[in-house]
Amino acid sequence: MTHSSFRILKYAFQDFGRNIWLSLVTITVLVLALLSVNILVSLNAISDSVVTSVKDKVDVSVFFKTDVPQAQVDNFQEKIRKMPQVKETVFISKEQALDSFKEKHKDDASILEALREVEKNPLLDALIVKAQNIEDYNQILNVLNLQENQEIIKYQNYTDHKKIISRVNLLSEKVENVSLGLTIIFALIAVLIVFNAIRVTIYTHREEISVMRLVGASNSFIRAPFLVESILFSIFSCLIAFALLYLIFGAIGPYLTSFLETYNFNLIEYYNSNFFAIFFAELGAVVLLNVVSSGIAIGRYLKV
Repeated sequence: MTHSSFRILKYAFQDFGRNIWLSLVTITVLVLALLSVNILVSLNAISDSVVTSVKDKVDVSVFFKTDVPQAQVDNFQEKIRKMPQVKETVFISKEQALDSFKEKHKDDASILEALREVEKNPLLDALIVKAQNIEDYNQILNVLNLQENQEIIKYQNYTDHKKIISRVNLLSEKVENVSLGLTIIFALIAVLIVFNAIRVTIYTHREEISVMRLVGASNSFIRAPFLVESILFSIFSCLIAFALLYLIFGAIGPYLTSFLETYNFNLIEYYNSNFFAIFFAELGAVVLLNVVSSGIAIGRYLKV
């Protein structure tokens, strides 16, 4: 590190310490802006997970009549499987269905007793059909409802999840809009505070700057400590924001895990796996925000 670089860092840290209260206010607002951004990131991740989970659970169950030959069932399955809208088909024989039913209700003596009373398998062969996209189910249902297919189909079961997904998306959009609004507000406040912090720093060091000019200091050397100070604001605010974020996750983690367990999503694991991408993206954005606002302040008030 050159002597001039060391002096730039020294001046930046000195200015940071001399205006400690102003520095703390600046960092606090930046932290609030970053927390708002991470609320937005978290809500996006949660809503995407919920919608994906709901979509994965959508399917059509087709139950066949008892007297349909297996070869005819196989031909029907092959015809449905070849549809471009179909992602996969799974055939479940009535024997497999009965075994699964018994396993599921193994602790319910009344149900098992009722099965013994029936003396025969009351379940039907079934075909589970999953579509490529949720919009494809209408076309699949149209094919299933053809008269030629009704000869082998006893009934079919399809739960329309479009309304659920639509509500999740609508709620997610509303919350995202609120979070985005808060982020923009805090970002604007942060710009104004950083701008004011640099302005105050320049004003308090106006005599030193005049001396530096007289001894031939370059414009870049005079500007550098203020830009470094704005970068310090960014680094400290990001570190504090993520420390607070993980403290919050630690406090509400059990509740989040319990709530999102159905959707196989863990917010802490999401942040852990994407930590560097999220952290450095936000750090870069805050550094850019602060450097730009500092540059404007310097250009307007320093007059170098």
